[in-house]
Amino acid sequence: MTWTVDWTPPGRVALNRLHWPDASRISEAVQRFAATGEGDFYRLPEDDAVTLRLRVESYRVRLTRDVRERVLRIWWVYRV
Repeated sequence: MTWTVDWTPPGRVALNRLHWPDASRISEAVQRFAATGEGDFYRLPEDDAVTLRLRVESYRVRLTRDVRERVLRIWWVYRV
């Protein structure tokens, strides 16, 4: 089952500020996660039940899942 990806304005700005090869890898990883569920994702203890963090090399993508609408909302991309 595939999910729809919704880049919020802060998520889009964060992605656009990255060097294009990194942004491309992140975008591909998000699309793969939405299509297949594959990816290195995790949840921190302080995160709520719908928040996930997707590891893409040295970057993290913070997203939420709307199960009813099957939408992944990308809130932020940051480097660790």
